Amino acid sequence: MSNLMSNLMSRRSLMLLASVSASLAAPAAFAQRSDAAGTDASAPPLPAGAREVEVIVDNAYSPSVIEVTEGEPLRLRFVRRDYSPCSREVVFPTLNVRRMLPTNQPVVIDLPALSVGEHPFQCWMNMLRGRIVVRARPAAAPPADAGAPAPSRPAPRARPRPRR
Repeated sequence: MSNLMSNLMSRRSLMLLASVSASLAAPAAFAQRSDAAGTDASAPPLPAGAREVEVIVDNAYSPSVIEVTEGEPLRLRFVRRDYSPCSREVVFPTLNVRRMLPTNQPVVIDLPALSVGEHPFQCWMNMLRGRIVVRARPAAAPPADAGAPAPSRPAPRARPRPRR
């Protein structure tokens, strides 16, 4: 009977040891996954013509509304300052993008040129919300002389003087 009890105790201690080591390894796996998701250290150089906006996550997204022009590439740099589990992930549902946001580590998300309209982003629980507003590119400016009014009729011709 004592052999059976010692065998049972060793199995329990092995299972306990395995669960403890797995729980200790989980944060390391999470950190590796979030690094692969695009932290600041792995960010490539900013593409030409792109705009970079830093978004602070601290009980809300700040700024929560980001305005860009149609065709303008955008780089978002998320910095999570709060420790709530709600803010641990940002989701762009219309763009099919999700990124883990480790606390106090910048995470870079490069977005391509977006179509005109609104593109929401939110936490994984849909409690924190923001949006990217893409405005249409303004029409090209008319040439400088195009602003002068066009003559409505030709200018009168000078009449020749009668001969005497």
